[in-house]
Amino acid sequence: MRNADWDRENKSSVSSESEAAFDRLLAQSIPAPPEDIIAGITPWKKAMNRALTGIALNCVTLHFLYLQYLLPAIGALLCLLGFRALRRENRWFRSCYALSLLQTVSLLFRLILNTTIYQQAFYASTAGTALSLGAFILNFILFFCLWKGLIAVKEKAGLPPRARGAGSLILWYLFVFLLALVSYNGLIIGLLLIAAYIFILRSLFRLSKELDEAGYGIQSAPSRLSDWSLSLLLSLFLLAGGACGYLFFDSYPMEWSPAAEAESPDLQKIEEHLISLGFPEEILADLTAEDLAACEGALRVVTDVHEYPFNEGRIVQEYREGDPELQLEAGYYQTTVYDVRELTITGIAVELPGEREQWKIFHHFLWTVNPGFCGTESIQLWPAYHLDEGWANGGQLSGQLLYDKDGVTFTSSYHYLGSQTYTSQSIFWGPQTSTDIFASFSLPNDGERQRGYISYLTEEAADGYIIDSWCNYTHQQTWFQYPVQTAIDRRMAGAFNQNGAFLTVQDALQFYPTEEEINLY
Repeated sequence: MRNADWDRENKSSVSSESEAAFDRLLAQSIPAPPEDIIAGITPWKKAMNRALTGIALNCVTLHFLYLQYLLPAIGALLCLLGFRALRRENRWFRSCYALSLLQTVSLLFRLILNTTIYQQAFYASTAGTALSLGAFILNFILFFCLWKGLIAVKEKAGLPPRARGAGSLILWYLFVFLLALVSYNGLIIGLLLIAAYIFILRSLFRLSKELDEAGYGIQSAPSRLSDWSLSLLLSLFLLAGGACGYLFFDSYPMEWSPAAEAESPDLQKIEEHLISLGFPEEILADLTAEDLAACEGALRVVTDVHEYPFNEGRIVQEYREGDPELQLEAGYYQTTVYDVRELTITGIAVELPGEREQWKIFHHFLWTVNPGFCGTESIQLWPAYHLDEGWANGGQLSGQLLYDKDGVTFTSSYHYLGSQTYTSQSIFWGPQTSTDIFASFSLPNDGERQRGYISYLTEEAADGYIIDSWCNYTHQQTWFQYPVQTAIDRRMAGAFNQNGAFLTVQDALQFYPTEEEINLY
């Protein structure tokens, strides 16, 4: 009996080992299914991790290498793809999908808008403020729906219906918004917020892992477009929209028309008189009839001409004699030589008759060589009355633009010409509020001798002051910049040559007038 029992147990053990070995051989002979097939059957982990990674990137701001635009764009796409797969799970995730879709559309609009010259004006408008506020509200509602959706999923999986990480994310985002409203710039609270954000994200990823380990699985919602196709479609739309922005919305709409040639005998007499006083004849031909008539009875004319390069020039070596006063040793020195100076700026002052001394000032520019006009140009004036108390504003701000093509001269008014009050940042004095005269405009590439001028009147307020009038010309050197700025916006930011897209040159008309002579500086 004992032997029979032993035989049965031994045979059973051998049979079990054989079956186990057979199962192992069978498992080894059948390859594991691909990861995408597994994710298609139980897509929870992949979809939720995408959504959480997208949320993490949406709240990251790194202002270098264009990461402040790239990371939110990638984040919005990941949110969209993640919640798209989860949208059939419950109504909260369906709401998350709809909100992420709105966020993606809003972000695409802003990224494309940044390729146009109208982006700063839009963000400063009521519509821009509403868009910024709407982006916050969308994020806030998205986090709320995520919180409710996670609670519903945990309850369905038989786990305690809590999602503290998602709830903390709502409070964290609300606190950040309140700090933004009061323009908080402190370091300590900022570091604490970053640490809290990291812990919140860690908690959310742990919750996703907990649900995955608990065996929670869903059936991915069917879609006509694959994730790759949707991503490619959105990327192509963004590239096409950005290309249209750079091509069609990179410059101001200007109203060019052929210049009027008819002149009255009275204006011809004024022209002849001004030429006899030394007013450059070529520039005189560019004046409007109103500016020419305003120079009637001119007493004196002061002219100062400077040429400016907008190229890199060439490096040459020159031998210089030693100069002990300048602490300059004799030897060879490298210097930059400019064979071409594309821009000529002429300052002209016309003294007019009156009880007190008054001058009509002209700042005229001429492009002798077309440097390639890529978008917008601007002129900033610091008039004589702006810099010295001895002169007062006489009004009469005027000017026009011109260019030649096929023997015909075309003219246009400036896109904007007037005074602007703005705030710029100074390294030494912080925010500075100023009011200056600005002109904004765009010039055509299909002509030659692109030129223009600005004129104003200044009146003597006290004796003994020089005329000190400055013209800051800002030229856009390349079409590529992101986000797109206009030349006038760049000047209002207080920068000269810090942005490679623009270059600013300064020209000054400075002289001391007396009854006997003019001392030009």
